[in-house]
Amino acid sequence: MSYPISALLPLWRRLSFLLIALLGFAASSCDDDDDTMPADTQQNIVQVAQSNPDFSILVAAVTKADLAATLSGTGPFTVLAPTNAAFAQLGAPFNSAASINAIPAGDPQIATLRNILLYHVLAGRVAAADFPSGASAQLTQKPASASGVNDNTVYVSKTGTTVRLNGSTSVVTADVAASNGIIHAIDRVLMPPTGKISDIVVASAAASPAQFTLLLQALQRPAAAALLTAAANPSSNLTVFAPTDAAFQALLTQLNLTSLSQVPDATLVAVLQLHIVGSRAFSSDLASGPVTTLGGPVTVGVNGSSVTVRGNGNGTNNANVTTANILASNGVIHVIDRVLLP
Repeated sequence: MSYPISALLPLWRRLSFLLIALLGFAASSCDDDDDTMPADTQQNIVQVAQSNPDFSILVAAVTKADLAATLSGTGPFTVLAPTNAAFAQLGAPFNSAASINAIPAGDPQIATLRNILLYHVLAGRVAAADFPSGASAQLTQKPASASGVNDNTVYVSKTGTTVRLNGSTSVVTADVAASNGIIHAIDRVLMPPTGKISDIVVASAAASPAQFTLLLQALQRPAAAALLTAAANPSSNLTVFAPTDAAFQALLTQLNLTSLSQVPDATLVAVLQLHIVGSRAFSSDLASGPVTTLGGPVTVGVNGSSVTVRGNGNGTNNANVTTANILASNGVIHVIDRVLLP
């Protein structure tokens, strides 16, 4: 049976409308699967940040630090952009737009803020997929504080699509496009390292309350001079599991001793070596199993965000990592609550 063309036109129109609707739905579904934040790629990085209310503190900081013109320039740049919630974790005056705006001209805190912000900027356009899997080091636009001092590098750990920075900071929204680069929103402000491992131990021993007094005493023993030299070497790249004073005191009590000076040199050096790994490993880089230290293997346990470590001489008694990922220019420190024993 045949039909006149005039009778088929209404059916053809209905099918055309249905096809258009289906194509529109498919396009919408594809957009829903995209994890990136939409942005107008005709806007530069500063303009994209200004258009997002969750970057209002970042915009205030960039303006106060006189970086708006730089980040509006040709680039391209990759900006690791702390959200407002990330800035709110800091102390005053960097924890709100109002406090940042109130910093007077010429205040040294502006230079500090500028260095912190430049520590969040990479040269070039680096999409999340372009970060290599595993651990990598990314040079930032922050100037090094001195020749040979590595305090301007961000450390990236990528597992699948999960990207972490300096061990504790996560990319929460990746690949926000801009005309002069790309933005990755992060959940913590990245702080450049304040010194070498030795500097951090000395500062913590002098702080109130003190934390590493006994660790410093141990490292200052002449027999441990090589370990202290490594901790002070700007070219080192170490991980230190650092026992607190309470951890050392508990061990002395267990051994019926009153002072570290009563521990023989060879024993003390062997114990210290067990706390030092010859490469930088953030908590996000650790996995359950053996880890080789300068003094032999220790056993690491990872359960979610909790990390434990024990030496062969600790039996079943684990040391807990109580503070992870203290960044040094020559490594990273994890604070532990028990001394590791060979």
